[in-house]
Amino acid sequence: MYDQQISIIKQKVEKLAKQAKLKKIPKVKISKKERVASVSVFKREITIGTELLSQWHKGKIDENDVEATLAHEIGHIMDFNRKFRSVYFKSSAIALPYIVLGVVLPKFASFLPASEPWIPPLLIFLIWSIFLPGILRMNAFAVQFEADRNASLLIGDQKLANSVAERSQFYSTKGFDPIETWELLSHMILFPSLSERLRNLNFEIKEHKIEIQRIEK
Repeated sequence: MYDQQISIIKQKVEKLAKQAKLKKIPKVKISKKERVASVSVFKREITIGTELLSQWHKGKIDENDVEATLAHEIGHIMDFNRKFRSVYFKSSAIALPYIVLGVVLPKFASFLPASEPWIPPLLIFLIWSIFLPGILRMNAFAVQFEADRNASLLIGDQKLANSVAERSQFYSTKGFDPIETWELLSHMILFPSLSERLRNLNFEIKEHKIEIQRIEK
């Protein structure tokens, strides 16, 4: 049903990968489980959701929006290829010690004097569990922002900003379906908002309309 769209996507992935100077062209996979698109930086594989194909087929998004989506996913690979200089590595370097400390410290805390020996490890665990989501969210945002910046080098910041605003419609629920609601909530927690992504590209929404203008510095 979407053979033509898939063919165009593969052509665009090849074109963008060459622009990004990737050594290997990412594979393209179609999945009903994926809503828009995602990437496996380890497998060098981009997964396209059937929802995106459907929206494109219906004319609700165009070829430019699809290209911007692909550029963002390739932007993740571009960052990952920088290895120790990548945002992926830096984010992991920040989060991993914190996660390890959350496991180790409660064990050491059990040796501290207290009327109840379980109180110190419990307090440490509570403090750790409060700050961990914020650290993970900050790291997730940094990775998304870097992918956007890389994508803007491939297709231009104005084109990317316009597409980001256009595709924001994908993350709205149509009802009270539990799975769809959970997907929306997880997206809100782990992904920057529309205004945050635009500001990262030095753009903003003008007068609450989907009319993008560059931020004057």
